[in-house]
Amino acid sequence: MHDTPLNQLLDRLIAVAEDLSMGRYGKYNDIFELTKSGQYPPLIARFAESFGMMAVKVEAREYRLEQIIEELRATELQLRTAREQLARENSSLKKNLRRSFPFSSILGTSPQIRELIGKAERIADSRLSVIITGETGTGKELFAKAIHFNSPRSAKPFVAVNCSAIPETIFESEMFGIEKGVATGVEARIGKIQQAQGGTLFLDEVGEMPLQLQAKLLRVLEERTLERVGSRTAIPVDLRIIAATNRDLTKEIAKGSFREDLYYRLNGVTLRIPPLRERKGDIDLIARQFLEKWGRSCGRPPMRIAKEALERLRGYTWPGNVRELDNEIERAVALAYGDTITMTDLSDPLQQQTTLPAAGGKSLLKDSEKQLIEQALKEAKGNKTQAAERLGMSREGLRKKLKRLGME
Repeated sequence: MHDTPLNQLLDRLIAVAEDLSMGRYGKYNDIFELTKSGQYPPLIARFAESFGMMAVKVEAREYRLEQIIEELRATELQLRTAREQLARENSSLKKNLRRSFPFSSILGTSPQIRELIGKAERIADSRLSVIITGETGTGKELFAKAIHFNSPRSAKPFVAVNCSAIPETIFESEMFGIEKGVATGVEARIGKIQQAQGGTLFLDEVGEMPLQLQAKLLRVLEERTLERVGSRTAIPVDLRIIAATNRDLTKEIAKGSFREDLYYRLNGVTLRIPPLRERKGDIDLIARQFLEKWGRSCGRPPMRIAKEALERLRGYTWPGNVRELDNEIERAVALAYGDTITMTDLSDPLQQQTTLPAAGGKSLLKDSEKQLIEQALKEAKGNKTQAAERLGMSREGLRKKLKRLGME
């Protein structure tokens, strides 16, 4: 009998059979061949019984391992197929979204609007934050959607927040979310920022955001994390911000109502949408597009606008811009008797309006805004909520405009 210690013997076995796969014993065939050669006959006597048991166990383990490997290969194939299918569906979804919100859906042939569309197309693929400026009703959200749905984030959410419509008392929880139990009966919910994860957060009327919340938003943009109300847990954030305002934010900074550091963080690129009165040449095209839309919606045959009525549309200052023109055409289609929009189908401000110079002054615009609001309040029988809806703004936004125009 050899006096070689067992651990040295096993080490020599492993050295001879380098491809052993089961711990320090390896495949039972390797051990069998070594013992059969006569080099270590005591192995046969000493381990005969246990060797047989080990061989069975090793065979069973190897068989089970092969089964698991085959199952893993099948699962890997299924996952690869699912990933490829998901990629195809994602690509198809992005194409459909681009078709639904193409830049060509922004109406206008004037040099100002074509230049603006070209600039928006160029920045769509970037990660830059954007500030869109323009008067109420110029189409700021339409531009924001076109940028989002033609960007790499198009398959992710587009979340719009009207900063002027959220009461200051709940602004923080609406934006950042809140944890359960912060107050009696409060359930946990995610905020607008987290809802936009991976996509775009559109902050409409960002100039109305309370200063305290501006500081919190700045922190989110700098650290790329947020904390819900009542929590200390930092949640990673990945989104693009497009902000819109009808105010001059540089003047708001000077007044101390808007943070300068937030302004520079948001202002990767500025897009200024000109008011409709500065692109009179687009009025015919836009009016006819709305006429087709509302005529089809009402089940009317193809309609036209009488020459005199069209002249009034061209001469009006449009303080509510494209949105006001849209509402005007919708109203006229509903009131028209035949297939032609006439002067009598237009609202009072347009019927009473004489042809005005193309470039009206600030006082002219202010008077037009007052007329528009008075008409909306009249049609809503003094109900400010309904009047605000007609004007395409929030009740709070209407209240602020009434105050600014001295109508309250």
